Amino acid sequence: MEINDQNLEALANYLRKTLSPNGDERAEAEKTLKQIERNENYSSLLLTLCERSTIPDEIRRASVITFKNFVKRNWPSLDASSSTTNSISIRDRNHIKEHIIDLMTRSPEHIQQQLSDAITVIGKCDFPDQWPTLLDTMVRQFQQPSTGNSFQSINGVLKTAHSLFERYRYEQKSDELWLEIKLVLEKFAPAFTELFKSLVAYYPQKIADIVEMKNIFDSLYVCIKIFYDLNAQELPEHFEDNLTLYMTHFMALLSFDHPNLHSDKHDPGILDRVKTEICRAVALYADNYSDEFKPFAPQFALAIWSLLTRLNLSPSFDDLVGTAMQFLSTLAARSHHCSMFEGGDILKIVCEQVILPNLFLRESDIEEFEDNPEEYIRKDIEKSDSATRRRAACDFLQALCIFFESQVIALYSQYIETMQKEYLQNPTLNWSKKDTCIFLVLSLASKGETQKLGITKTSSFISIPVYYSNSVLPELQSPDVNSLPLIKADCLKFLIYVRNQLDRDSLVKSLPECTRYLSSQNVVVQTYAAHALERLLLVRHPADQKHTAITKNDLIPYAQSMYDKLFQILTSDKSYENEYVMRAVMRLSSSLHEGVLPYLSQLMDKLVLILRRSSRNPSKPNFNHYLFETITVLIRTSVTQNVGVLNQFEQILFPIFTPIFTEDIAEFVPYVLQILGFLIESHPTGSTSLPEAYRILFQLILTPAFWDRSGNIPALSRLLQAYIEKGGENIVLEKLTVVLGIFQRLVSQSKVHDHEGFAILNSLVVHLPRIHLENYLKDIFVVIFTRLTKAKTQKLIKCIIIFFCYFVVKYGAQELITQVDNIQANMFQMVIDRLFLPELSKIDENDKKLCAIGVTHLLCDPIPMISGVYFVQLWLPLLQSLLQLFESSNELQTMSYAEKKKQAQEEAEEELLVGLDDTPDYTPAFSCLAFAKKPHIDIFSTSIPDARCHLAKCLQTLTASHPNQFLNLMKTGLSTEHLSHIQKYCSLANVTLI
Repeated sequence: MEINDQNLEALANYLRKTLSPNGDERAEAEKTLKQIERNENYSSLLLTLCERSTIPDEIRRASVITFKNFVKRNWPSLDASSSTTNSISIRDRNHIKEHIIDLMTRSPEHIQQQLSDAITVIGKCDFPDQWPTLLDTMVRQFQQPSTGNSFQSINGVLKTAHSLFERYRYEQKSDELWLEIKLVLEKFAPAFTELFKSLVAYYPQKIADIVEMKNIFDSLYVCIKIFYDLNAQELPEHFEDNLTLYMTHFMALLSFDHPNLHSDKHDPGILDRVKTEICRAVALYADNYSDEFKPFAPQFALAIWSLLTRLNLSPSFDDLVGTAMQFLSTLAARSHHCSMFEGGDILKIVCEQVILPNLFLRESDIEEFEDNPEEYIRKDIEKSDSATRRRAACDFLQALCIFFESQVIALYSQYIETMQKEYLQNPTLNWSKKDTCIFLVLSLASKGETQKLGITKTSSFISIPVYYSNSVLPELQSPDVNSLPLIKADCLKFLIYVRNQLDRDSLVKSLPECTRYLSSQNVVVQTYAAHALERLLLVRHPADQKHTAITKNDLIPYAQSMYDKLFQILTSDKSYENEYVMRAVMRLSSSLHEGVLPYLSQLMDKLVLILRRSSRNPSKPNFNHYLFETITVLIRTSVTQNVGVLNQFEQILFPIFTPIFTEDIAEFVPYVLQILGFLIESHPTGSTSLPEAYRILFQLILTPAFWDRSGNIPALSRLLQAYIEKGGENIVLEKLTVVLGIFQRLVSQSKVHDHEGFAILNSLVVHLPRIHLENYLKDIFVVIFTRLTKAKTQKLIKCIIIFFCYFVVKYGAQELITQVDNIQANMFQMVIDRLFLPELSKIDENDKKLCAIGVTHLLCDPIPMISGVYFVQLWLPLLQSLLQLFESSNELQTMSYAEKKKQAQEEAEEELLVGLDDTPDYTPAFSCLAFAKKPHIDIFSTSIPDARCHLAKCLQTLTASHPNQFLNLMKTGLSTEHLSHIQKYCSLANVTLI
C-alpha cells in the first residue's frame, strides 16, 4: 500500500464506517481493516491520518486507537516464536520507531495518550536492544519550558518514560535489568535532572497564570514518579550526587500552596498529587537508603506532620494523608530515626493531632456501610483498606509502639476511657466513640496477626480477654440484634480477630450470640456473624492442638438454629451469594462430624436449589467453591458412617450435574468432575460394578473437547484414575486405546499437565492385569523417551522415575530393563546415570517409599544388575543413591490408608482457613476441593510396612545366593556412614548379611 491521498481517503472511509451506528456496516468495515492490516505501510498510513490536522477529529481518534490496537496485537515480542503472520514488517517497525516520538509530542493530548500507550508496548518489547535511539529522541524533547505546547510535548515524553521505567519498582534484580537501568541513568538521568531544575525554577514565576501552573505541576507530578522509578532498585550515583538538590526542592514543594491547584471535588488536585508522590519518594529513601537520607529526615518529618495537621477530612486528601503517614511510620519503626519523636510534647502532638483525627469514621464510611455492604466488608475485614486514612493511621500508631509502646498506650488509654464513658451516657448519639474505642484497642493490642489466625501476639499493656468480657460481650448480648448495627459489626469483628486470645469458655459463650446476629437485618452484621462463627470453629484447643476448642457437643444444641438462619440469608434477595455465609455452612457441617447426619436431607435439598440457581450465572467464585466444598463434606461424612448412602447422593446429584455438562458451565465442570471422582473412589473395592450412569459418563469424559480446557484436566485425570481403580476391567478396557491416547497427549504436548498423564499411566499399571497392557508397552516407552529427548524438566524426570518404580514392582525389574534396552541398546545405563542417580533423592516424600522399593528390586532381582552388563558400573552407585534417599526421608514407614485419609481431612481443614482470591477477572481454572482431596495410597501398606527392612531382607537373600561377592563389594565401596546405615536397617529387620 502506497502512502498517497487515495489510500488515505479509502482508509479514512473504513475508519468512519467503524463508527457507524449500523452494526452490519461497522462489522464489515472492521473485517476489511483486519484484512488490509497485513499490507506494508498500513501502520504508516494510520500514523499519517493521526498527524494531519485537516482530517476530522473523530477520524484521527479512530486512526490512533486502531494503530495502538494493531501494535498491541502484532508487535513481535522478545519470544520470536510468538510472532504471527500478521506481524509488522521490519521496514514498517523501523519507520514507526523513527517517527512516533516526534509525532506524539506534536499531537493533541487525546492523540498523544494513545501514541504514548503504543510507544510503551513497543518499548517493552524493543528497548533497549532493538531501539537504541529511544532515549536520545526523548531527551531531545526536554527543553526550557516557555509555552503550553512545549509542556504538552514534555508531558507526553515524561508519561512515556514513566510507563517504561515503572517496572523497575517491582522487577526482580538481574544483570540484564541492571544493564538497562545503567543505560537509562547514563543517557536519561542528567537531562531529566536539568528538566526538574528548570521546572522548579519556573513555577514561582507563573503563580498568577493558573493554566501554566497546572501544566508545570503536571510535569512535576510525572517527574517525581520517574524519580521513584529510577531509585527503586538501588541508590544510583547520579541521584546520590544530586540528593541535596532534589530534597531541597521536595521540601519547598511540600510547603508550597496555591488555592487553584487543589480540587473542589472528591478527587485530589494536582498539587495534592505532587505532594503525595514526594511523600512516597522520601518514604522509599527513609526505608531503603536511611544513611543517606538521615540528614534530611527531621525536616521532612516536621514538614509532613505539620502538613497533616492542616488537611481536613475531605476525601480529596485521602491519598496524601495515607502516603504521608506511611512515611512517618517508616521513620518511627527505624531505630536511627525514631529519636525524632522523643522529647517535649512531640509524641503527644503526633498522637493527638495527626493520628487520632484519622481514626474516626467519616460520613462516607457510614454511607458505605449502609448502601454498599460488599465494598465495606472488602475494605474492613478483608484488609483491602490499605490506602485508607484509618489504616494508615493504624499503621503509624503500631510503628510508634515499637519504641514507645508504654507511652503511646498510656496516652490513648485516657482517650479510650473517656470515649467509653461518653458512649455509655448516650449510645445513640455517641456510638461513633465506641467504634473508635474498639478500633484503637485492636490497633494497640495487636503485636502480630495473620489472616489465618487473627491476632497471634498481644501487647503486655492491654488485656484482650478483660476488654472482651467488659466491653464487647455485653454489647453482643444486647437483646436487639438490629440496634446500632455498625457497633455490633465492630464487636463481631473484634471477636474474629481476638478469637485465639480467648479461653474456651468465652468462645462457647459467644456461639449463641453469633447465631442470634445471623438474624440481623443488616448485611454487614449478618456476614460478620457468619464469619465469626466459622472462625470460632477453627480455634484449636489450647491443651491439644490436634482438636478444636469448640466440640461437636458444643454445637449440637445450636445446629438447627444455625442452619435455619444461615440458609435464610442464602435465600434472601440481599445476600443470596454470600461467600462468608456459605463458608460458615461448610465449616459447621464439617465440625459437627456425624452430628450433621440428622440434617442431611434438608441440607442437600437446599444446597441443590442453590446450585441450580447459581449455575444460571456463576458470578461469585468463592461462593461457588464453598458450595461444592459443603456438598463434599456431607458426602464424605455420610459415606464414612454408611457407604450405602452413596446411591442416594448419586440419585440427588446426577440430575443437577448433567445440565452442567450439557450446557458446559465452565466454572462448575471442574468441581463436578472432582465430586464424581470422589463418589467413584468411595465405592467399596471389589463391588460388582459401578452404576450404569457412570458408564454413560465415561464415554462423555473421553471426548477431546473436555480435555481442551486446561482447568478441567486435573479433575478429569483424577476421575479417570477413579474409573481405572473401581471399574477398570468392566468399563475402562472397552476404551483402553482412547485412555492411552489421553496419556500420550498429556505427556507429549503439555509441560503443565504431563504429570497428570503419568498419574493415569501409573493407575493403569497398578490396577489392570498386565495382559491388557502387553501390546502397548513399547509404544508407551517410546512416548516417554521421545518427550524426555524433546523437553526434559525436573518434574518430568520425577514422573518417569516414579513410573519406572511402579513398573518394577508390578512387572519386575528384568522387564523394565528389557523394555528400555529395546528402545536402544544399553539405554538402561543412561537411565540410571542421568535420571536415577542425580534425581532419586529429590523425589517427593509421598513417593519415596515406592521408589525405595522399586530401586531395591532393581538392585536385587534382575540378572543384568547382579551379574550382567550393568553390575560393575551401576550396582554400587545405585545402592548409594538408595541409601541417600532413605536418609533424606522424614518417614519411610508410611502411614496406613486410614491414617493417610484422616491426615488428608485434617489438611483440608487447614487449607480452607484462608479464602480463595476473589478477583473480578476470574476464569474457570482448576480449584482443588480440599474436602475431596485424594489421599496418597500406599500400595505396600500391609505387605511392606518399612522399606528399609525390605532392603535389608533383599540384601540378605542376595548375599546368601552370592557368597562374598556383594558383601565384599559393599565393604570396599561404601563409606563408613553408608555401611552403618545398612547395619541399622538389618537390625530393624532382624537379619544378618552373610
